[in-house]
Amino acid sequence: MSRRLKVSLIGSVIVLLATITACGSNKISPNQSAPMPIPSAQSGNTSHSVTDSLTQDGGRIRAQGSEDTLVPIKMIGNVNYISADELIKTLKFQSEWDDTAQKLLIGDNDANFELTMNSTKARKDGHEIQVSQSFVKEADTTYIPVAALADLFQEDMSYSVKDGQLVIHASSLATIEHEDDPDPQGQAAELEFSDDPTDPFKNEGNVTNPASTYQINGSDLPVWSSFGQDKAMPVLKSTDINALISKGKQYLGVKYKFGAGPYPQTGRFDCSTFTQYVFGKYGVSLPRLAREQANIGALVSRKNLRKGDLMFYFVPGRFKSNKTVGHVGIYIGNMQMLHASPLPKNGVQITNIDKAYWKATFLRAKRVV
Repeated sequence: MSRRLKVSLIGSVIVLLATITACGSNKISPNQSAPMPIPSAQSGNTSHSVTDSLTQDGGRIRAQGSEDTLVPIKMIGNVNYISADELIKTLKFQSEWDDTAQKLLIGDNDANFELTMNSTKARKDGHEIQVSQSFVKEADTTYIPVAALADLFQEDMSYSVKDGQLVIHASSLATIEHEDDPDPQGQAAELEFSDDPTDPFKNEGNVTNPASTYQINGSDLPVWSSFGQDKAMPVLKSTDINALISKGKQYLGVKYKFGAGPYPQTGRFDCSTFTQYVFGKYGVSLPRLAREQANIGALVSRKNLRKGDLMFYFVPGRFKSNKTVGHVGIYIGNMQMLHASPLPKNGVQITNIDKAYWKATFLRAKRVV
């Protein structure tokens, strides 16, 4: 090749490169720094590419444009921790700090988790568990050891650890977030609720006055049972369901409070203390939490609902499981549920369940009387 041809080819390449640099979308201005490379977040054999830059959002590092959320891991005393606040925000949990007991309460509409600071003790779904490393509090921030996440939250979220961060994976299913959102499943017929036409309490009947205690073998069973989180009375066949519902309606408007203590002392309910209290008026001792209540009684089809059935739902969220119970209410017939909830109103309320939100988030119903 002649010297003149070589020079000509080199010149053409230089011009072409200059043109691409000048017109391309990756041009960097004098005041702009070059973008940092972003790693991908992996879960097992699945990789979710992160194409946008990471941004700081109230302390949480969010991978914009990806399906995953990244929560930074902090080392405290040679132990890996994550901020409880960041986990709560991501999973859209509620929380309450008990300063007297130095406990952090976490959950959906009732406190499924109790974490005791400077201790390896915790409660999960009403049962005491022991984790390998202590929960700690620094200033106003509480921290959960990464090693304890599997013991506490493996049913509630999918996650992995990568590059010094906790990677919380989004649900693969579309979730409906609010009661008035459109139905993501197209009002499927299988999601419709139906009343049992043979419900013996279908008609209002006579309402009797409930007793504050119920006698068994000559002994009074208190309405509020603070012991025995995992104990429940045998099914009572003779309970007047219409009277029970009428009693429950007397508390309409009572304010909701996450992790509420006994109603006589606090004057507040969360979802499960409300069902526990109302059924307790008729001698039916329910466990404290919605997840525990969902494990007792007889399973009922959504097509055969009777008055007094307990209805259980998951609370949707982009990063949460849609299999864990997060809310409970009392079915009162005609597609209506009596329950204590922060939404759509705040407090004890009656809600029409013949809506997309309740159909899509329903898990199961249980008959305990």
